[in-house]
Amino acid sequence: MKFATLTSCFRRLEVTSSQNEMIALLARLLAGTPPDEIETVCYFTLGEIGPEYSGVALGVGDRTAAAAIALAAGTDLASVETAARELGDYGDAAVRLAGRPPEGIAEAFPAAGPLTVTDVHRGFAEIARTSGPGSADRKTRVLAAMLAAATPPERRYLVRLATGEMRLGVGDMTLLDALAEAFLGAKAERPPLEHAYNISSDIGFVARTLLESGLPGVLAISITLHRPIRPMLTQRVSRISEIPERIGSRVIAVEEKYDGERVQAHKDGDDVTLFSRRLTDVTHQYPDIVRHVRRCVMADTAILDGEAVAFDHATGTYQPFQTLMRRRRKHRVREVAGEIPATYRVFDLLYVNGESYLRRSYPDRRARLEEVLGRDERISPAGRTVTEDLDEISEFYLACIERGLEGIVCKSCAEDSFYRAGAREWQWIKWKSDYGTELADTLDLVVVGANAGRGKRAGTYGSVLCAAYNHEEDVFQTVCGIGTGFSDADLADLPRRLAGARVDRQPARVAVTPQAVPDFWFAPAQVVEVLGLEITESPVHTCNWDPERQRGLALRFPRFVRWRDEKRPEQATTAAEVAAMFRRRREG
Repeated sequence: MKFATLTSCFRRLEVTSSQNEMIALLARLLAGTPPDEIETVCYFTLGEIGPEYSGVALGVGDRTAAAAIALAAGTDLASVETAARELGDYGDAAVRLAGRPPEGIAEAFPAAGPLTVTDVHRGFAEIARTSGPGSADRKTRVLAAMLAAATPPERRYLVRLATGEMRLGVGDMTLLDALAEAFLGAKAERPPLEHAYNISSDIGFVARTLLESGLPGVLAISITLHRPIRPMLTQRVSRISEIPERIGSRVIAVEEKYDGERVQAHKDGDDVTLFSRRLTDVTHQYPDIVRHVRRCVMADTAILDGEAVAFDHATGTYQPFQTLMRRRRKHRVREVAGEIPATYRVFDLLYVNGESYLRRSYPDRRARLEEVLGRDERISPAGRTVTEDLDEISEFYLACIERGLEGIVCKSCAEDSFYRAGAREWQWIKWKSDYGTELADTLDLVVVGANAGRGKRAGTYGSVLCAAYNHEEDVFQTVCGIGTGFSDADLADLPRRLAGARVDRQPARVAVTPQAVPDFWFAPAQVVEVLGLEITESPVHTCNWDPERQRGLALRFPRFVRWRDEKRPEQATTAAEVAAMFRRRREG
């Protein structure tokens, strides 16, 4: 496939405001994609170079991109920076500054004829492999040679792919809808593709399997070690007394809820890989957890789901999430691990000795976990109690709070209490300390817009527009605008934090009323935790929009709590959750 064909589709995707049109455009693109390139096309469409878990990093920032543009155009760096400031985008700067590159630059990236998708992937693979002394210059020259071989429209997306700032607004579910429409006849046929994606976390692999082997091949996709499973997520209630009513089983397992980083551990003999909630490889961050899994998991192969926490074994107290996050670093990892050791609390077993446990009940999975996991203070099953009594649930919750824990997660013990990868189910219900007051709700929302700051906030954003995720429609529906709770440092940092997501028009996957249209738009990327007073009906926000009554739902008096960098936009609070919170609060 010519890269120009792909970039032409990208341009049309950028300017459409219709979700259905976006799906139709992608379906036509995918239907015409050769089998050996469909994986790459899927990754590029999502702004990635490979599956997210692969950890492929180009290491191309704005500085390298600017240098490559200057070299390809035969101009100076100052001209590139000026164009980027005027246009707001290095990709557009690359289009404007097309010129004559110096002789010999093509040797860094030989290409015969028009660029193909395979050519571009080859170039990015070369950049990703480049390391060591002189690597920055080598990356610059390869990217410059790619730009020199490209047409002006192609340059825009070469730069955006290289810097990780595609901003097409295409999400995983949109792409799965398009695959279903292209190869199964309708987007309603998405469920089996979604299941395969949830257990493989590789949309390119699912696409190629579908193209080459049809639906039977997709249905045969199974768990593979060192390829993460998308995590099962929790629901929430507005009162702790609702848990027994909603969870679907008389017997309830009540587990400790930790304020740490969710980590999925894959063990294959002595080979251990760790993945974060966002499915990125974090093995290097936790050498201590790797040792614990290698030493204490009594199975040849296993996949565990749990939480990395900072726990002071001398005092028996849990440290806050911020303490653990001091371990997020590239250098001095082992030294900092010695200062802040990580403890791994395991709450689920997904696979053991070649057998999937996803379709086993929670009690079966937990029993097998306790058999497999050797006891050690640094790695152990999550603390829990099993009960039928609401008072015991409340007592366990209070005891957890007193010990510095975040709260509890209640889990169904029914026969069908399976592990549903990627799903948010009532079989798991969380209850956190934030929920302890009658009118306090916390939501994890996605930033989709912002308004310009005024007065002392001039030069930055004064507020951000936030949305919940509607999984069924694969759209983000606005819930509130947030202007309070930010420190001066938070406000000053907003332009930098949101720069990579900024777009010049409303993203197709964002639903907004005319009253809520912001000064600036952002592709759904950044997740923020928000504390509010209550959920109310609103003519301004689109969450759970009722077209007859012209009303949606909104969070009143929202206040910024913290950024949730460990969450993907599709893992944010759902529109269905917001609706359930509103209903229960109104009925109660």
